[in-house]
Amino acid sequence: MSRGSVLIVEDEHFLGSNLQEYLRRRGWNAQLARTGEHALAEYERTRPCVVLMDYELPDMDGFQILGAMRAREDVCGCVMMTAHTSESVVWRAGEQQVQHVLHKPFPLAEMEKWLLAASSTCTCGTHDA
Repeated sequence: MSRGSVLIVEDEHFLGSNLQEYLRRRGWNAQLARTGEHALAEYERTRPCVVLMDYELPDMDGFQILGAMRAREDVCGCVMMTAHTSESVVWRAGEQQVQHVLHKPFPLAEMEKWLLAASSTCTCGTHDA
């Protein structure tokens, strides 16, 4: 049974690959993008119901990517990951309707719990959880 579609946006190779493998084993249709530009292309191609977004990427930050994704009429849920937690990031995440901010390192079960919750906000038509 599929839990839904997720786009993982993470530039750190080892972490991104591990998150993708874990989520696939848990029944998610998980795609991985390592840059903001790649994330936007994958978002267009796959139309995920939820995005697991790293805050800092080499070419843009997670809020810039999320803003470009949400400029469309459909809406995906978002869970943000960051090792650089600050009040301003958490505040901005709330303002951008990010469902949760995960502080690296985080338990995988907690990540999946928040992905499931965030995927329920999907209006893109590909939600199959």
